[in-house]
Amino acid sequence: MKEQAQAWWKLATQIAQQAVDQVEQFDELVKQLAVHDPNIAVPATWALQQAGPRAIPALLAGLMHTYPRVRRGCVDIIDHGGYGGDARCIAALVPLLHDPVPHIRRAVWHTLFCERCQDAAKCEIAPVEALDQVALLIAIGLNDPNLKLRGQLLDDLRRHQSDPRARLALESMKEKYDHQRNNH
Repeated sequence: MKEQAQAWWKLATQIAQQAVDQVEQFDELVKQLAVHDPNIAVPATWALQQAGPRAIPALLAGLMHTYPRVRRGCVDIIDHGGYGGDARCIAALVPLLHDPVPHIRRAVWHTLFCERCQDAAKCEIAPVEALDQVALLIAIGLNDPNLKLRGQLLDDLRRHQSDPRARLALESMKEKYDHQRNNH
């Protein structure tokens, strides 16, 4: 398996180097994310991660793809490629907090609030704007239709109890829960 991974990495490096001069190749690589064959999808993923910011327009287009596998791949590449701080990526990721697929929504939450990307020394592109995580958790996360994801996002909100908005939202949720429990 290690030898296979090394071969894929080498191939991905070659693909990324070739694509630098032919930006339209990035669109083709994004399409390959839909392929179930790891001999195609893994080198495409790694090439897009290695390509640098020139791949961002293709990744942004991939975030709107009809196939969930492509959307998720693009989210992961934005995260692992170090592009999570790019303003274009942030703007394109926020609407995906409403994606119909729960694992995509979770990946978007992670990418938007990745601890690595909040530290400019650890991320290729430093965030140009700070998102209000508490506001997004209250407005979107606490209403997520997936119970498991909503629970994870509630735990995220609990980590922000120093913020009065988080405390108020958590208190309101507790009162609502207590009221529902007492009426049943």
